[in-house]
Amino acid sequence: MSQAQPERPLRDLTQSELEAFSRDGVICVRGAYSEPWIKLGLSGIERVISRTAVRDRHGLPDPDFRNDALNWHGVDEIRDFALFGPGAHLVRQALQSESLNFLGDQIFVKNANTPLRAPWHHDLTFFPITGNQCASIWVTFDSVSQRHSALEFVAGSHLWGRRFKPEGVGGIVKSLDTFDAVPDIQSARDDYEILGWDLEPGDALIFHALTLHGSSGNGSPDRNRRALATRWCGDDVSFKATGKEMKSAWAHGLKHGDKLTGPSFPRVLPEIDLISLGPRMRGPVPPDPVLAREVAQQQSQFNRIERI
Repeated sequence: MSQAQPERPLRDLTQSELEAFSRDGVICVRGAYSEPWIKLGLSGIERVISRTAVRDRHGLPDPDFRNDALNWHGVDEIRDFALFGPGAHLVRQALQSESLNFLGDQIFVKNANTPLRAPWHHDLTFFPITGNQCASIWVTFDSVSQRHSALEFVAGSHLWGRRFKPEGVGGIVKSLDTFDAVPDIQSARDDYEILGWDLEPGDALIFHALTLHGSSGNGSPDRNRRALATRWCGDDVSFKATGKEMKSAWAHGLKHGDKLTGPSFPRVLPEIDLISLGPRMRGPVPPDPVLAREVAQQQSQFNRIERI
């Protein structure tokens, strides 16, 4: 399904949706992806699952939850869904940015009867970037209910002006930098305005990278939850290189303060940078072996950090 430019969405965001994104840091867009895109994205997720075996923090296989990232480098279906699907246009509208660069993708598969909760967190402190115009579009490929692992968001938390520890599933903090601990939102839910939606395949959530969010375990006895997030950066975002952020196994050549660009962070709008994307369009781009070892070493450091 690859094409020259991202597909236009079935509709543009409304003024009320733009205002809600600015105010709440999250919006729900019903039917954002049509059936062909749903089939393509699901095919990509299944290919990722079939190719690799995820392991938990102790090195043991975890068949019930996985959150593989940067799959677009090697899985064509994920590449095409991310770069050529309608999501890029919707995110650019939400961010009100002239340009839009692709930051990466991540799949989230939480099988039926999986109690594991995704802790409250925001995304920006996971990323080696600085700036405000950064958002994700998260699309589900299964029916999702608030009782069964739908995402929840703290409305307006992107406006707090705070940076929280990037704590992932299992309590692993994915940074060596110093940040505030996330407030105990789960024990004080009545103190916050918490937003969430029941979703059907093709529905999408667009949320700011500073909006706090999390999800419950999947208590459904027979329904898996398969979702895909793509991350995007606008005009004011630049590369942040302090050595404490999560490393990438793909070389990008960027220095601190550089605008995101090149094969690892290609421009997608107002038009796709096909020159930077040339190598990936010709075939999978494997990780750099030296950088991959550095990523593994950094992951070991993360695993040793005690949960706060």
